[in-house]
Amino acid sequence: MKNIAISFITINYNSSDFTIELLKSIQKHTTIPYEVIIVDNASRDDDFQNLNNYISDQEENIYLIQNRINSGFAAGNMLGVNYASGEYYFFINNDTTLLNDTATILKLHLDQHKNVALVTAQVNDETGNYASSHKLFPSLTKELLGNSIARKINKFPSNKTKLTTPTAVEVISGSCMFFKASVFCEIGGFDTNFFLYCEEEDISKRILLANEQIHFVPDAKIFHHSGGSTEKNLSILKEYYISYKHLIYKHFNLPTATFLLFLVLFKLFRRSFKNKQGIQLFLFALRGFPKKESLRYKQTVKLNSSIP
Repeated sequence: MKNIAISFITINYNSSDFTIELLKSIQKHTTIPYEVIIVDNASRDDDFQNLNNYISDQEENIYLIQNRINSGFAAGNMLGVNYASGEYYFFINNDTTLLNDTATILKLHLDQHKNVALVTAQVNDETGNYASSHKLFPSLTKELLGNSIARKINKFPSNKTKLTTPTAVEVISGSCMFFKASVFCEIGGFDTNFFLYCEEEDISKRILLANEQIHFVPDAKIFHHSGGSTEKNLSILKEYYISYKHLIYKHFNLPTATFLLFLVLFKLFRRSFKNKQGIQLFLFALRGFPKKESLRYKQTVKLNSSIP
Protein backbone atom coordinates (compact mmCIF):
# COMPACT_ATOMS: atom_id res chain seq x y z
CA MET A 1 0.00 0.00 0.00
CA LYS A 2 1.29 3.46 -0.95
CA ASN A 3 2.00 6.02 1.73
CA ILE A 4 -0.91 8.45 1.83
CA ALA A 5 0.10 12.05 1.17
CA ILE A 6 -3.33 13.69 1.31
CA SER A 7 -6.39 12.87 3.38
CA PHE A 8 -9.41 14.56 1.81
CA ILE A 9 -12.10 14.95 4.48
CA THR A 10 -15.61 16.04 3.62
CA ILE A 11 -19.11 15.91 5.11
CA ASN A 12 -22.25 14.71 3.40
CA TYR A 13 -25.66 15.76 4.66
CA ASN A 14 -28.55 14.98 2.32
CA SER A 15 -26.50 16.17 -0.65
CA SER A 16 -24.94 13.00 -2.10
CA ASP A 17 -25.10 14.25 -5.70
CA PHE A 18 -22.74 17.07 -4.74
CA THR A 19 -20.45 14.63 -2.90
CA ILE A 20 -20.28 12.30 -5.91
CA GLU A 21 -19.29 15.19 -8.18
CA LEU A 22 -16.55 16.13 -5.69
CA LEU A 23 -15.28 12.54 -5.72
CA LYS A 24 -15.19 12.49 -9.50
CA SER A 25 -13.13 15.68 -9.58
CA ILE A 26 -10.68 14.31 -6.99
CA GLN A 27 -10.27 11.13 -9.01
CA LYS A 28 -9.79 13.10 -12.23
CA HIS A 29 -7.28 15.66 -11.04
CA THR A 30 -5.27 14.30 -8.09
CA THR A 31 -1.92 12.78 -9.06
CA ILE A 32 -0.37 11.98 -5.67
CA PRO A 33 -1.38 9.19 -3.25
CA TYR A 34 -4.55 10.14 -1.43
CA GLU A 35 -7.53 8.88 0.50
CA VAL A 36 -11.01 10.33 0.76
CA ILE A 37 -12.88 10.18 4.05
CA ILE A 38 -16.57 11.04 3.85
CA VAL A 39 -18.52 11.56 7.04
CA ASP A 40 -22.24 11.20 6.45
CA ASN A 41 -23.92 13.33 9.11
CA ALA A 42 -27.10 11.25 9.55
CA SER A 43 -28.53 11.84 6.08
CA ARG A 44 -31.78 10.32 4.90
CA ASP A 45 -31.41 6.63 4.09
CA ASP A 46 -31.97 7.20 0.37
CA ASP A 47 -29.26 9.85 0.21
CA PHE A 48 -26.79 7.68 2.10
CA GLN A 49 -27.65 4.71 -0.13
CA ASN A 50 -27.03 6.77 -3.27
CA LEU A 51 -23.57 7.69 -2.03
CA ASN A 52 -22.81 4.20 -0.76
CA ASN A 53 -23.75 2.68 -4.13
CA TYR A 54 -21.37 4.99 -5.97
CA ILE A 55 -18.47 4.35 -3.59
CA SER A 56 -18.93 0.58 -3.76
CA ASP A 57 -17.99 0.66 -7.43
CA GLN A 58 -14.91 2.83 -6.98
CA GLU A 59 -11.23 2.33 -6.28
CA GLU A 60 -9.80 1.76 -2.83
CA ASN A 61 -9.00 4.58 -0.38
CA ILE A 62 -12.52 6.02 -0.35
CA TYR A 63 -14.08 5.55 3.07
CA LEU A 64 -17.66 6.33 4.06
CA ILE A 65 -18.42 6.80 7.76
CA GLN A 66 -22.08 6.75 8.74
CA ASN A 67 -22.63 9.09 11.67
CA ARG A 68 -25.91 8.35 13.44
CA ILE A 69 -26.33 11.97 14.54
CA ASN A 70 -25.76 15.23 12.70
CA SER A 71 -22.84 16.47 14.77
CA GLY A 72 -22.23 19.59 12.68
CA PHE A 73 -19.21 20.82 10.75
CA ALA A 74 -16.47 20.82 13.38
CA ALA A 75 -17.35 17.54 15.10
CA GLY A 76 -18.13 15.85 11.79
CA ASN A 77 -14.71 16.74 10.43
CA MET A 78 -13.02 15.70 13.65
CA LEU A 79 -14.73 12.32 13.33
CA GLY A 80 -13.13 12.08 9.89
CA VAL A 81 -9.72 12.96 11.35
CA ASN A 82 -9.93 9.80 13.47
CA TYR A 83 -9.62 7.79 10.25
CA ALA A 84 -7.10 10.00 8.43
CA SER A 85 -3.55 8.81 7.78
CA GLY A 86 -2.26 11.50 5.41
CA GLU A 87 0.62 13.89 6.00
CA TYR A 88 -1.79 16.66 5.02
CA TYR A 89 -5.49 17.13 5.76
CA PHE A 90 -7.63 18.67 3.03
CA PHE A 91 -11.00 19.70 4.50
CA ILE A 92 -13.24 20.50 1.58
CA ASN A 93 -16.96 21.18 1.28
CA ASN A 94 -18.86 18.51 -0.56
CA ASP A 95 -20.46 21.16 -2.81
CA THR A 96 -17.09 21.97 -4.39
CA THR A 97 -15.15 20.41 -7.24
CA LEU A 98 -11.45 20.55 -8.06
CA LEU A 99 -10.58 22.40 -11.26
CA ASN A 100 -6.94 21.26 -11.41
CA ASP A 101 -4.49 19.20 -9.36
CA THR A 102 -5.37 21.37 -6.39
CA ALA A 103 -4.04 19.06 -3.68
CA THR A 104 -0.60 18.67 -5.28
CA ILE A 105 -0.25 22.44 -5.80
CA LEU A 106 -1.18 23.17 -2.18
CA LYS A 107 1.10 20.42 -0.87
CA LEU A 108 4.07 21.74 -2.86
CA HIS A 109 3.46 25.22 -1.49
CA LEU A 110 3.54 23.96 2.09
CA ASP A 111 6.64 21.87 1.36
CA GLN A 112 8.41 24.98 0.06
CA HIS A 113 7.29 27.29 2.89
CA LYS A 114 8.10 25.74 6.25
CA ASN A 115 6.53 28.63 8.21
CA VAL A 116 3.14 28.13 6.54
CA ALA A 117 0.71 25.59 8.04
CA LEU A 118 -2.59 26.35 6.32
CA VAL A 119 -3.43 27.22 2.73
CA THR A 120 -6.47 27.63 0.52
CA ALA A 121 -7.15 27.69 -3.20
CA GLN A 122 -8.71 30.23 -5.53
CA VAL A 123 -12.48 29.72 -5.50
CA ASN A 124 -14.56 30.27 -8.64
CA ASP A 125 -18.33 30.83 -8.54
CA GLU A 126 -21.13 29.66 -10.84
CA THR A 127 -20.26 32.29 -13.45
CA GLY A 128 -16.61 31.28 -13.52
CA ASN A 129 -15.56 34.47 -11.74
CA TYR A 130 -13.25 34.80 -8.76
CA ALA A 131 -15.06 34.35 -5.44
CA SER A 132 -13.59 35.36 -2.11
CA SER A 133 -11.91 32.62 -0.09
CA HIS A 134 -10.25 34.80 2.57
CA LYS A 135 -11.34 37.52 4.99
CA LEU A 136 -10.45 39.41 8.16
CA PHE A 137 -10.88 38.22 11.71
CA PRO A 138 -13.51 40.22 13.68
CA SER A 139 -12.10 43.26 15.46
CA LEU A 140 -13.16 46.60 16.90
CA THR A 141 -11.27 48.38 14.12
CA LYS A 142 -13.11 46.42 11.46
CA GLU A 143 -16.53 46.93 13.04
CA LEU A 144 -16.11 50.63 13.85
CA LEU A 145 -13.96 51.88 10.97
CA GLY A 146 -14.61 49.33 8.23
CA ASN A 147 -12.63 46.72 6.33
CA SER A 148 -10.49 49.19 4.40
CA ILE A 149 -9.00 50.82 7.52
CA ALA A 150 -8.60 47.44 9.24
CA ARG A 151 -6.66 46.10 6.25
CA LYS A 152 -4.33 49.09 6.24
CA ILE A 153 -3.53 48.39 9.88
CA ASN A 154 -3.03 44.62 9.73
CA LYS A 155 -1.63 44.60 6.14
CA PHE A 156 -3.82 41.73 4.89
CA PRO A 157 -5.23 42.07 1.34
CA SER A 158 -8.80 42.82 0.37
CA ASN A 159 -10.97 39.81 -0.34
CA LYS A 160 -12.21 41.64 -3.43
CA THR A 161 -8.76 41.85 -4.99
CA LYS A 162 -7.91 39.10 -7.46
CA LEU A 163 -4.54 37.94 -6.18
CA THR A 164 -2.19 36.39 -8.73
CA THR A 165 0.63 35.25 -6.43
CA PRO A 166 0.64 33.35 -3.10
CA THR A 167 -0.26 35.83 -0.38
CA ALA A 168 -0.48 35.79 3.41
CA VAL A 169 -4.08 36.16 4.64
CA GLU A 170 -5.74 36.22 8.06
CA VAL A 171 -8.76 33.90 7.73
CA ILE A 172 -9.64 31.46 4.96
CA SER A 173 -12.93 29.95 3.88
CA GLY A 174 -14.02 26.76 5.60
CA SER A 175 -14.95 25.36 2.19
CA CYS A 176 -11.29 24.71 1.32
CA MET A 177 -8.75 24.30 4.13
CA PHE A 178 -5.47 22.45 3.52
CA PHE A 179 -3.40 21.81 6.66
CA LYS A 180 -0.12 20.32 7.67
CA ALA A 181 -1.55 17.46 9.71
CA SER A 182 1.14 17.88 12.39
CA VAL A 183 0.20 21.50 13.12
CA PHE A 184 -3.54 20.80 12.93
CA CYS A 185 -3.15 18.09 15.58
CA GLU A 186 -0.81 20.18 17.75
CA ILE A 187 -3.37 22.97 18.11
CA GLY A 188 -6.21 20.55 18.82
CA GLY A 189 -8.05 20.63 15.49
CA PHE A 190 -11.49 22.17 15.14
CA ASP A 191 -13.27 23.44 18.23
CA THR A 192 -16.35 21.21 18.44
CA ASN A 193 -18.19 23.82 20.50
CA PHE A 194 -19.01 25.33 17.10
CA PHE A 195 -21.86 23.43 15.48
CA LEU A 196 -21.98 25.42 12.26
CA TYR A 197 -20.16 28.63 11.22
CA CYS A 198 -17.09 30.49 12.53
CA GLU A 199 -14.93 27.35 12.72
CA GLU A 200 -12.61 28.81 10.07
CA GLU A 201 -12.16 32.10 11.96
CA ASP A 202 -11.34 30.21 15.14
CA ILE A 203 -8.83 27.78 13.69
CA SER A 204 -7.20 30.43 11.49
CA LYS A 205 -6.69 32.57 14.58
CA ARG A 206 -5.15 29.64 16.46
CA ILE A 207 -2.80 28.92 13.54
CA LEU A 208 -1.54 32.52 13.68
CA LEU A 209 -1.22 32.37 17.48
CA ALA A 210 1.00 29.29 16.98
CA ASN A 211 3.35 31.54 14.94
CA GLU A 212 2.45 29.84 11.68
CA GLN A 213 1.29 31.58 8.51
CA ILE A 214 -1.80 31.16 6.32
CA HIS A 215 -1.51 31.58 2.54
CA PHE A 216 -3.90 31.99 -0.35
CA VAL A 217 -2.50 30.08 -3.35
CA PRO A 218 -4.19 31.21 -6.60
CA ASP A 219 -2.67 28.53 -8.86
CA ALA A 220 -4.80 25.94 -7.03
CA LYS A 221 -8.40 26.27 -8.18
CA ILE A 222 -11.77 24.92 -7.09
CA PHE A 223 -15.40 25.59 -7.97
CA HIS A 224 -17.88 26.16 -5.15
CA HIS A 225 -21.67 26.03 -5.36
CA SER A 226 -22.43 28.93 -3.04
CA GLY A 227 -24.70 27.61 -0.29
CA GLY A 228 -25.17 24.37 -2.16
CA SER A 229 -24.99 22.15 0.90
CA THR A 230 -26.79 24.42 3.40
CA GLU A 231 -30.33 25.74 3.06
CA LYS A 232 -30.66 29.24 4.53
CA ASN A 233 -33.52 29.76 7.00
CA LEU A 234 -34.11 31.45 10.35
CA SER A 235 -32.59 28.55 12.32
CA ILE A 236 -29.43 28.68 10.20
CA LEU A 237 -29.14 32.44 10.69
CA LYS A 238 -29.53 32.01 14.44
CA GLU A 239 -26.80 29.41 14.38
CA TYR A 240 -24.39 31.91 12.84
CA TYR A 241 -24.89 34.38 15.69
CA ILE A 242 -24.58 31.64 18.32
CA SER A 243 -21.24 30.70 16.79
CA TYR A 244 -20.14 34.33 16.48
CA LYS A 245 -20.84 34.92 20.15
CA HIS A 246 -18.73 31.89 21.10
CA LEU A 247 -15.94 33.10 18.80
CA ILE A 248 -15.61 36.60 20.20
CA TYR A 249 -15.89 35.58 23.85
CA LYS A 250 -13.21 32.96 23.21
CA HIS A 251 -10.70 35.31 21.59
CA PHE A 252 -11.35 38.72 23.21
CA ASN A 253 -11.44 40.01 26.76
CA LEU A 254 -14.85 40.53 28.34
CA PRO A 255 -15.23 44.30 27.67
CA THR A 256 -14.21 43.99 24.00
CA ALA A 257 -16.36 40.91 23.38
CA THR A 258 -19.36 42.55 25.05
CA PHE A 259 -18.97 45.68 22.93
CA LEU A 260 -18.66 43.63 19.71
CA LEU A 261 -21.84 41.79 20.62
CA PHE A 262 -23.57 45.12 21.29
CA LEU A 263 -22.62 46.25 17.77
CA VAL A 264 -24.26 43.12 16.38
CA LEU A 265 -27.38 43.87 18.43
CA PHE A 266 -27.48 47.39 16.99
CA LYS A 267 -27.13 46.09 13.40
CA LEU A 268 -29.94 43.60 13.91
CA PHE A 269 -32.12 46.34 15.40
CA ARG A 270 -31.69 48.39 12.22
CA ARG A 271 -32.51 45.35 10.06
CA SER A 272 -35.57 44.50 12.14
CA PHE A 273 -37.60 47.11 10.24
CA LYS A 274 -37.15 45.28 6.92
CA ASN A 275 -39.11 42.07 7.41
CA LYS A 276 -40.53 39.55 9.88
CA GLN A 277 -37.32 37.53 9.92
CA GLY A 278 -35.39 40.67 10.88
CA ILE A 279 -37.69 41.18 13.87
CA GLN A 280 -37.26 37.54 14.92
CA LEU A 281 -33.46 37.81 14.76
CA PHE A 282 -33.49 41.02 16.80
CA LEU A 283 -35.65 39.41 19.49
CA PHE A 284 -33.25 36.46 19.47
CA ALA A 285 -30.39 38.92 20.00
CA LEU A 286 -32.22 40.58 22.91
CA ARG A 287 -32.39 37.16 24.57
CA GLY A 288 -28.58 37.01 24.37
CA PHE A 289 -28.22 34.59 21.43
CA PRO A 290 -29.07 31.63 23.70
CA LYS A 291 -27.03 28.54 22.92
CA LYS A 292 -29.94 26.32 23.91
CA GLU A 293 -31.60 27.31 20.60
CA SER A 294 -28.68 25.87 18.61
CA LEU A 295 -29.41 23.28 15.95
CA ARG A 296 -27.06 21.05 17.93
CA TYR A 297 -29.85 20.43 20.42
CA LYS A 298 -32.47 19.68 17.77
CA GLN A 299 -30.75 16.58 16.40
CA THR A 300 -32.05 13.08 16.90
CA VAL A 301 -30.05 9.85 16.85
CA LYS A 302 -30.84 7.52 13.98
CA LEU A 303 -31.62 3.90 14.72
CA ASN A 304 -29.07 1.37 13.54
CA SER A 305 -29.26 1.36 9.75
CA SER A 306 -29.73 -1.80 7.74
CA ILE A 307 -27.70 -0.24 4.94
CA PRO A 308 -24.34 -2.04 4.61
